[in-house]
Amino acid sequence: MKNFTKAERFAEFLLRLNAAPPAITREEAFEFLGKTLIEVEDELTDIPFMPENWQTDGRMYPPQEDSARDVPGRSDLVRYRSRGHHTYIRANGAIEVRDLAGRVIISKKGSDGAGVELEG
Repeated sequence: MKNFTKAERFAEFLLRLNAAPPAITREEAFEFLGKTLIEVEDELTDIPFMPENWQTDGRMYPPQEDSARDVPGRSDLVRYRSRGHHTYIRANGAIEVRDLAGRVIISKKGSDGAGVELEG
């Protein structure tokens, strides 16, 4: 049985995200982020991948396209709303995850060296 806590699994996800080369496009970043989170959860928990149970099963799931929101004044940026955070992905492949209070959890630059660059 795998007994990693959600915090430990999230920390591993962040390590892998940081260690990876930058994405080139928003689509590539979105796909990589999802693939990485699923891999971490598959390796570190026995909870089966069943997205329909996301609210109750204790597994972390990647953002879905139906949770995408526009960012006013930023046509190059998409925000994905999740239970405890917002994930921003820029057209250049940059990724930033913020908690609901707006604190940055991770900021990864895109292939051109620029980050998400949110104000505030």
